[in-house]
Amino acid sequence: MWIEGNYRRNLMDMHIDDWNPEFLSKINIAEYVNALKSANIQAAMVKGKPHTGLCYYPTKIGRMHKGLKEFDFFGNMIEKCHENNISVIAYFTQIFDNWAYEEHPDWRVITAEGKNMREYNGQPNFKTGRYGIVCPNNKEYREYVKACLTEMNTMYDFEGMFLDMTFWPEVCYCPSCRKRYKEEMGKELPRTIDWNDFVWKEYVYKRDEWMADYAKFATKCVKSIKPKVTIEHQFSRITGSWVDGSTEMLTEAVDYAGGDYYGGFLQQTFINKYYKNVSPNLPFIYHTSRCDPELIFHTTTKTEEEIMLHVITALVHNGAFLLVDAINPDGSIVPEVYHDLMKRIYGKTSQYEKYINGNLYHDASIWFASHAKYDPNECNIDVVEKSFEPKYYMESPVSAASVMRENNIPFEVIGTKNISSDNAKVLVLSHVANIREEEMDEIEKYIKNGGNLYISGPIANDRLQKILGVRVIGRTPHDFTYMSPTKFGEKLFDGFTRQTPLTVTMSQIEIEIISDENMTVLATQTLPYTMTNTYEFAAIHSNPPGIYTNMPCAILKEIGTSKIIWTAAPIEMSKPYMSRQVFKRMIQLLVGEPTFVSNAPKFVEVLSWNKEGTDYFAVINEQEESPIAPMYDITIDIRKTNRKAYMLPNKEEIKTEMIGKDLMRIYLPKLEVFQMIALK
Repeated sequence: MWIEGNYRRNLMDMHIDDWNPEFLSKINIAEYVNALKSANIQAAMVKGKPHTGLCYYPTKIGRMHKGLKEFDFFGNMIEKCHENNISVIAYFTQIFDNWAYEEHPDWRVITAEGKNMREYNGQPNFKTGRYGIVCPNNKEYREYVKACLTEMNTMYDFEGMFLDMTFWPEVCYCPSCRKRYKEEMGKELPRTIDWNDFVWKEYVYKRDEWMADYAKFATKCVKSIKPKVTIEHQFSRITGSWVDGSTEMLTEAVDYAGGDYYGGFLQQTFINKYYKNVSPNLPFIYHTSRCDPELIFHTTTKTEEEIMLHVITALVHNGAFLLVDAINPDGSIVPEVYHDLMKRIYGKTSQYEKYINGNLYHDASIWFASHAKYDPNECNIDVVEKSFEPKYYMESPVSAASVMRENNIPFEVIGTKNISSDNAKVLVLSHVANIREEEMDEIEKYIKNGGNLYISGPIANDRLQKILGVRVIGRTPHDFTYMSPTKFGEKLFDGFTRQTPLTVTMSQIEIEIISDENMTVLATQTLPYTMTNTYEFAAIHSNPPGIYTNMPCAILKEIGTSKIIWTAAPIEMSKPYMSRQVFKRMIQLLVGEPTFVSNAPKFVEVLSWNKEGTDYFAVINEQEESPIAPMYDITIDIRKTNRKAYMLPNKEEIKTEMIGKDLMRIYLPKLEVFQMIALK
């Protein structure tokens, strides 16, 4: 497959309208491709049809962009790239299509308010008035997509396709959605959000299936003509809420996972690990913008250090990096970005490409549950009132990743498909609100194989409650609560006592114990003197603990050789250092003997893998703001004796020392942006 060894990629973002004759009038393909070649870029994503729906090639299906004056930008870019040994990924937008939206009003998404998307103005979540969005359940729209993809793949030869915007930005109540749900489920589309209602959850899962079905349809349109053309659907909305319908099922329609992100380096290392594990093939592809921090800052370029970090973080996870640049409306580019900045960056990172591998050593794995992307507290409200905020489903697992990074616990982020085969010592279910039966099957296999679990918040399957020997009976009406350690939990809750319990800035799940066999209660629930958010108070500025209960809120359950820790709320989301240390100690208890130990600062991530008999370490300085301050005197302790350590790519030997009989310490005297180390 052409993607093997192809790590340096680029996209010139150009969703340009054509009401002004100046737009795209200064396109210069020779200058563009020369810039790509100068930067040693291996693959160019070339726009064929953008969100405007105005094609950059002579189409017989839709309409060509007027500013090109019938010049075949798309075809000429493909030819010029191939002349310079640059692979081409054809860009095709779907669902977001202004031309189709205007020409075919009956294809449009209809929101719960009865509006089309361009009827809104100046609102978030694509309700700006700029995006014409149509429904993938509309059969006529699907035939249009098939015709467009057939046309592109018949007229041109390219290596891959990026099918963008494979998600719903809104819950659609158009006639096509209503008809399909009625035919498949025999019901009308529900309008009341209730995560305790099976009918509602069934509907949300059906939307997930519909989007996956559409993705498979679009992929088939391409593969039926060009079987070897690789397909990447937009997969960045996997981090979006249930509204998007973007789930792990989309990986069944792609050759590799990929998508664009505009957050920080903690977000990137989290999603890169997830992509690596769910992608059908490697490398996956991580997109982010040249513009700082995202494309709306059209004229502002990220620092060299920031882009370098993006590139190397993707690379050490066996991912390709795609720079999303912003073309000017007239079609001109900023060539020095490539002749200078990207040439230096790719020139350096390319030296490390031969060392990377997909299998990271890890002690813990965070399960990112793509069918549970909602707030379970958001119940009995109309769809119109829904929230798009990530809240627990995203914030909780990312917080778990943050704590593990800052305490140098090597971790992975996995999907459902990876659970039963994962060799991590502990699987982290960080506020997973829903576990489907087929997902529970995988969890049970993992436990049967000797794996340990950390579960926070919901115990989201009856079978899991049975394994724990408990039954969920509700949650506290208080949204500010406490955990008071028992004598058995004192070490884990070090720094907290019954009189000074651990603060939880949210409600807690309440349980009753059905079977206490092999169970240890680590902490019990404590509540404030008064109900929170009322006029009555004990202390005017706070909600101090006053009601001590025997309700278990942290337990340790032993199942054969496996251990399970459950906490009634995600401690990992805590801001105080002492509280986050409780989560760290719980994970360390479940991990046992660590793979390696490091003194690296909390924003420095240490990753390790083996390739062809050689162990490698990547030490990455993931500070979120430039300039990045260098770090000094980092050590890594491993049980790999009689080895020498070398800094790559120059293979300069660095100091090692035996600590005791079977522990070797590696000394890294200085870390700037990143360093890769080989052990031989």
